[in-house]
Amino acid sequence: MRQNAVGSLSRTQLAANYSIHVIALFFFLSIAVCRFAHALQPTAVPCGLTPAEAAGLNGDAGTDADARSTYKKTISGLLRRRKFVQLDCLADSARSHKETFPGGMWKLRTIYSALEKPPLHATQQDWILHMSLVKEWTAARPRSITARVALAESYVSYGWDARGDGESETVSSSGWRLFKERAAQARLVLKQASTLSVKCPEWYVAMQYVALAQDWEPNARQALFEQAVAFAPDYYYYYRLYANSILPKWGGETGQAEAFVQNSADRVGGEAGDILYFQIASTLLCYCGGDQTLKLSWPRIQRGFAAIEKHNGTSLENWNLLARMAASFNDPVAANKMLARIGDQWSEEVWQTSAYFESIKAWASQVAHAMHAKTPEEQSAEDDARTPEGQRYNVAVNEKFAALIPACTQESGGYLNGEFEILLKIGKDGTPQTVITVGLNPVGSCILGKMNFPRPSDQSKFPPPPKPDYWFRFGLNLEDSPSAALK
Repeated sequence: MRQNAVGSLSRTQLAANYSIHVIALFFFLSIAVCRFAHALQPTAVPCGLTPAEAAGLNGDAGTDADARSTYKKTISGLLRRRKFVQLDCLADSARSHKETFPGGMWKLRTIYSALEKPPLHATQQDWILHMSLVKEWTAARPRSITARVALAESYVSYGWDARGDGESETVSSSGWRLFKERAAQARLVLKQASTLSVKCPEWYVAMQYVALAQDWEPNARQALFEQAVAFAPDYYYYYRLYANSILPKWGGETGQAEAFVQNSADRVGGEAGDILYFQIASTLLCYCGGDQTLKLSWPRIQRGFAAIEKHNGTSLENWNLLARMAASFNDPVAANKMLARIGDQWSEEVWQTSAYFESIKAWASQVAHAMHAKTPEEQSAEDDARTPEGQRYNVAVNEKFAALIPACTQESGGYLNGEFEILLKIGKDGTPQTVITVGLNPVGSCILGKMNFPRPSDQSKFPPPPKPDYWFRFGLNLEDSPSAALK
């Protein structure tokens, strides 16, 4: 089913070999634009909406977890009521002004996500009505880029509805036929849309949908992605979709998606690069099965979150995303701090069910409390470290551990995973007698291995301590850990 489809695109081809410096500049400038876009938007919507419709679009996503969901429901309602002029007006404004919600999510993307399929758990009757409405909109307003892109995305979603989300061997022959036909229809609609004078960044998102559905060759997918980024460098959804398309489940190599995320963020650089890292990772970890085998950088995700809050304001959706990612990285401290902010404002889009949200909330609270509760061993380590002899001794022992951090960090790919500490009871001859670890971290595990713990040897032997049964506590970068970003 593979085919090289980029060459047949009728849309004006943009240079694939774009300048990294230009991309970085556009992405960085977008932060400043997005920071103030929400604040500058008027409270009244100038698109001929009713007061109730306007209220549905003016919720504050910074304080209301349901604000974006209500926004999408309002957009879906406008389609059902055939308010095509109003839909075009809203999309045109969101596109031309790059309107965002607090937290940096584009309103344009939210509009299209509300238009690409019927709301809730759609029946075939719902799909038939939805497709007829989008086609009617396209016929009524043939110069509308929004209508055509929405129609194309609807065709792809309708195709996936026919195929189902199971393994390929579970798909019926009729399901495959409808899937292919609808993807082909979407591509045809996008070809027609490319001739319109008004261009839309979402056009490339729709074509990325088509590329995945039609199983384009890797080079063709990459070329499409590069064209998209050259057209709209700050429309970060291109990065999300491309990263998903190169996961192993779609034929990508192991580690390919992680390398793409890192390289893309590094090219942009600085806080803008960290923001991009967060934006891509939040999809890979939260919307694509929560794949915990992905070796993404939890500290960089945290830095990206902090940068978004700095430049784009607080967002309950981002809080929910970070809390769920903290659970994926087994960081109960970070999860607990974020869940305390969220309270009962949990996002159904992120957690899917209240039961799952509550289970993570209980886990994070219990484990974080246990991690912070001092054991007798920890208290002994603190007492020993307060003495002048203990302070001098701890410096020498700490240096032996710290010397292993650079090599272990490199071997682990910088894959830090929350707080980690080692508690050692050291005998009178300097031999470790008891080893206790708190937390989970590949770098910490590497250090334990290099020290040959828990089996005593010359390599793991320390100088004789100030007293027998001396307790020593080593914390792995506690101030630079992912949890530190939430302090």
